[in-house]
Amino acid sequence: MTASAVTVETYAQTGLPPGLSAPLVLWYGSTELKNIDLYKAQVSAIAAKIDRRLEGDVDARASGIIVNTNGWIEDDGYKLLLHAIEALRISIVLVMGHDRLYSMTNSYVQKQPHLSSTKVIRLPRSGGVVQRSNAFRRQSKSISMKRYFYGDMVLPPNAQPGANRVPQLTPFLAHVSFSDVTIYKLSSVALSASLLPVAGTQATESVQLSQVKITEQLQHSLLALCHPEAVQKFQRSGRGSDLYESGVAGFVSVDRVLMDADKLHLLSPCSGALPSHTMLIGDITWMD
Repeated sequence: MTASAVTVETYAQTGLPPGLSAPLVLWYGSTELKNIDLYKAQVSAIAAKIDRRLEGDVDARASGIIVNTNGWIEDDGYKLLLHAIEALRISIVLVMGHDRLYSMTNSYVQKQPHLSSTKVIRLPRSGGVVQRSNAFRRQSKSISMKRYFYGDMVLPPNAQPGANRVPQLTPFLAHVSFSDVTIYKLSSVALSASLLPVAGTQATESVQLSQVKITEQLQHSLLALCHPEAVQKFQRSGRGSDLYESGVAGFVSVDRVLMDADKLHLLSPCSGALPSHTMLIGDITWMD
């Protein structure tokens, strides 16, 4: 759904520790492998941003990075895995419980001179570990999206014994006019080598933005809010990459689409004005 990076400066036994600085999150917009060019562009963009961060942070540069890749390991998914290894200049690749993936990745790395310092290590899978079902994955994603808007379930202040837990956050419903909102959808228009001149390259960006018409079909869609600085840069250059290769400011969910009133009701995790009215949409939906 997203590609992201965050700086971790404290210890954590499981997950990410609290009190982290704002993470860098890029919007991919799908849980399926639908847009290879978009994914590769975003991984390369994150790699460039990480390099700039490491240049100015001695501690981060000394500790390096840990990358948790996606679960796509077949066909195009395997190619994206190799792209991540090269773009992020990974020095150690850990492959857990998958002999074929280990063999393929190790063979590829050994044949690439620019990856001579990269080592591929095979780790055994712990006993009792099973692959997560699709139903479990869908439920986990739905819980994660609800946690974004409502936070964790916590005890209220000065709670008495036996008190029920309540949502940590109180989401806010923002009302915006159709005319104030611009929604873009990302699509791939990459040309195959057979359609290009000999030794030629594609002149246009392989990932294009198309503006989405607001209809009732947008209800329950998850939208990514583009960062204001990225919007300004996009308005000056007209390049879609200025939006989809930049970190988003947050997310909203379309609660209602009022066609008669030309209004959108957007569920936001906090009150106040939205940071941007330029948004990106994919195929992610969520119903409160």
